[in-house]
Amino acid sequence: MNKLPYIQPERELHYNLGVLLLILGSLAQTSRNKKVLTIDKIQSFYFLVTKPAFLNKVLMLANKHQIAIDDVDYYTVDTLSVNVDELFDRDRLMIMIKILSSKQYLSFEYSSSEGFLFDLTDTGKFIAGKLENGYFRKIKLFIEQLSSLQSQSPSKLNGYINTVLKQGI
Repeated sequence: MNKLPYIQPERELHYNLGVLLLILGSLAQTSRNKKVLTIDKIQSFYFLVTKPAFLNKVLMLANKHQIAIDDVDYYTVDTLSVNVDELFDRDRLMIMIKILSSKQYLSFEYSSSEGFLFDLTDTGKFIAGKLENGYFRKIKLFIEQLSSLQSQSPSKLNGYINTVLKQGI
């Protein structure tokens, strides 16, 4: 009997690159065109946007409007047993940033106070704009709510995340 390989969608490279493109496309700049996405913020935002139940708890702590989550997004193994390793896996994020940069989808600038700030090039924005089907539609909704945390400092975001980790979902 041959076994079919089981591919976890959240581990698939192209899916992860798509999520990262959507985060960068929507959250890289504030409404006043100030760039705000550092590596730390990208990592926190990526973690939150892929875990909607966790995101809701963080939004609640920050006194922000929560999102409506389908049962299918709430009652998953990943939601009920959160893998916090993803939150600290800088190497994985750096590999994805290198891939997007090699395709000339990323732009970045250096700020002496915040470090490197990331955004998408016009080509990257075009590609991110094409991600509209399937689960990317939900990711976009989660990112819309996440935008209310865009101006929070990385330490404040980590404080919210640590509080939710201690309390549990």
